[in-house]
Amino acid sequence: MQELLHAAGSPPNIVYTILLMIVILYWISVVIGVMDLGAFDMDVDMDADVDMDLDVDVDADADLEVEGSAFSIAGALHFFNFGKVPFMFLMTFLVTSMWIISIWANQTLPGGGTLIFALVLLFPNLVAGLLITKVLSMPLIPVFKDYSSKGVAPIDYIGQVCTMRFPTGNGQVGQAEVLYDGNPLLISIKTDSESGAFKKGQKALIIGRTEDKKFFLVRALAEHE
Repeated sequence: MQELLHAAGSPPNIVYTILLMIVILYWISVVIGVMDLGAFDMDVDMDADVDMDLDVDVDADADLEVEGSAFSIAGALHFFNFGKVPFMFLMTFLVTSMWIISIWANQTLPGGGTLIFALVLLFPNLVAGLLITKVLSMPLIPVFKDYSSKGVAPIDYIGQVCTMRFPTGNGQVGQAEVLYDGNPLLISIKTDSESGAFKKGQKALIIGRTEDKKFFLVRALAEHE
């Protein structure tokens, strides 16, 4: 136990340890009722635009203006179950996984225990942590399947105008913002292959849903609409 505490407090692991302590304090505060479960939640938009607002929003001025590319930040986040499971559940899995990997790697791998090794390990650790997070969060998806929609019936969105949160190419999956009772909500969308590429901030019309009901279908908004 003493060796574990020493390793957790060592320079290569201290950042992960601090993050883990923050996560633990969050869950303690939830248990005793000081903080609401959704206090740090995000909708895969994610409510605060990667300028690191409290809601950790991946707006992305990192948007990777690659409108013709199959890669999208929204798609990557969706793959790792962001928007399907409450944010703090995912962060708990991610931080805990990265902390365990860092402790193990710095204690057992050649060259471990140095700051240079910790920097080299950072990206592989993040990728491994995200993959572990995806696996661990899969059983929670059915429990929170209606979480991102805030309890609003999907049919309510059809026929409404939405605003693209990310550049999205032909027939690609993305994220869009739609107003419901005056409140901006985030939905997962798939673009009409005939509408061409959409830019961030461009308006689109919600015309239906995909067969699997996972995404809303949108098409370009005509000038007269």
